[in-house]
Amino acid sequence: MTQDVHKRLNTRTLILMGCFLVALGLLLFFSFSQLRLADRIAHIKYTKVSSPEDLQAMRDDPSGKYVLTKDIDMSGQSWTPFTFSGVLDGNGYTISNLSITGAGSAVRDTYDGNMKKYETGFTGFFDSLEGGQVRNLTFSNIEVTAESDTPFFAGTIAGYMDQATISDCKVDGSVMLRAHDRMFGVGGLVGYGNGRIENIEITITLVCIDTDRETKDEQFMGGICGAGYPDLLSCYVEIDGYASEHGYAHNGGVLGMYEFYPEGISHEGICKDNVVFGKITFFEDNEDRRAYCEPIVGETVDSITTFDGNGESFQRDEVFNYDVDLLPQK
Repeated sequence: MTQDVHKRLNTRTLILMGCFLVALGLLLFFSFSQLRLADRIAHIKYTKVSSPEDLQAMRDDPSGKYVLTKDIDMSGQSWTPFTFSGVLDGNGYTISNLSITGAGSAVRDTYDGNMKKYETGFTGFFDSLEGGQVRNLTFSNIEVTAESDTPFFAGTIAGYMDQATISDCKVDGSVMLRAHDRMFGVGGLVGYGNGRIENIEITITLVCIDTDRETKDEQFMGGICGAGYPDLLSCYVEIDGYASEHGYAHNGGVLGMYEFYPEGISHEGICKDNVVFGKITFFEDNEDRRAYCEPIVGETVDSITTFDGNGESFQRDEVFNYDVDLLPQK
């Protein structure tokens, strides 16, 4: 009789477990369905983007709301950066093989560590992202290449960012800038600016070359942002950086220089739970050397209110041969 009781108990237990698993599966299915339904409802008023031509058409209404509905391959497509203030929701899709070789038309003020102001040009997917949002988007194999004889910043998603948000994005690619004239730099995501950058995964090669050996200018490099005061949360960075500077270098695994601007502004900044792997190889050809190169923030001009939870496995590789520009190893 005892064996019969055990058999009945085991059978009942299996039935109950099966019912539980079925109920859990149904709950997860309906929860996921509801989330997808919520996404679809939220995107009803968004312009659908499914081709290179659709991406190009965003410049006709740069304050609009857009959502990707499929992966987009930009191989062989030319791209001219433009200023964007709307919403671009990648919806989990990917823009791949985008090559950017020119500057946009945006000119904005940037500030060096001494609060000197410069009219500056920019490049990136957007030359300037102002009050807008980019989210849930992947850029795969994006290449940004620029040369400038005036102050200039380059990034992948934006050259300049102001009171905007970039969240839940993935990027792999490279940014190369050859420049001179007082102030210039590169960022893995954004060249220069402020706003909120959260939950980013980025694998980036950065190259910044000072083409004037006589003038002492300011160079900036950051795995996420070259310079500014963005809030940085939960970003994962793999960086391979190369900076050749005949003036003053400001390099960081996440941010090159943290500074409020314009003069007189205050901000309760956040740099929290960011992780950096990789290295920056650089030289600073300057007798009045500063040679900033740190795992998280290269130079902190203004204090960051919340700075914790950051981790790194980072190599500061300083070179003292100034005759050859530093480039990635093949």
